[in-house]
Amino acid sequence: MLTSILVVLVAGILLGLWFKAAALLAATAVLFVGILVWNALGLPSHMTIGKSLILMFCLACGYLVGLALSLHRNRNEE
Repeated sequence: MLTSILVVLVAGILLGLWFKAAALLAATAVLFVGILVWNALGLPSHMTIGKSLILMFCLACGYLVGLALSLHRNRNEE
């Protein structure tokens, strides 16, 4: 679970650095579909609703961190 949280955080940061909010919505949808497929295939480490919400929250937090870094970078360039 820790690895998936780190991966989702990094993905959120990268989204925040280069893309707008629509990309966050699309990434959240892709994450949700991926979780559904993971559970449907019966792969190990079954994802519960709680774990899914934690991952979506981490994605949004990572996006906000990336957005803040992007704004900071743009101010320093001016």
